[in-house]
Amino acid sequence: MSYNLIFLLEEPSMKNILDWLLPQIIPDEITHICIPHQGKQDLFRSIPKKIKAFQNSPDTKFIIVHDQDSHDCKQLKSELLKLCQDAGQPTTLIRIICHELESWFLGDLAAVEKA
Repeated sequence: MSYNLIFLLEEPSMKNILDWLLPQIIPDEITHICIPHQGKQDLFRSIPKKIKAFQNSPDTKFIIVHDQDSHDCKQLKSELLKLCQDAGQPTTLIRIICHELESWFLGDLAAVEKA
């Protein structure tokens, strides 16, 4: 099966969120799949393999979702983009989540930590 959007995710918890969210915001005629990984290294190793596996699907677009954690977000995005370019997919959309997935729901992590 071919997909319009392939989400490559750092962790299974993001898949749970997107499996709930995406059907509410993406039109039915756009197909998607969320592929979780077991952390950063697993995701980095997988990116070239997944892109090459779907290279014969010209309508497929990749979206990579990665936690920022303690990384410099610009450098991290640059590293991920280079992996995608080297695999033949320079138009991959890369989204770095500030800090961690949990911050999307909890907001101000400093305030949560103080509490």
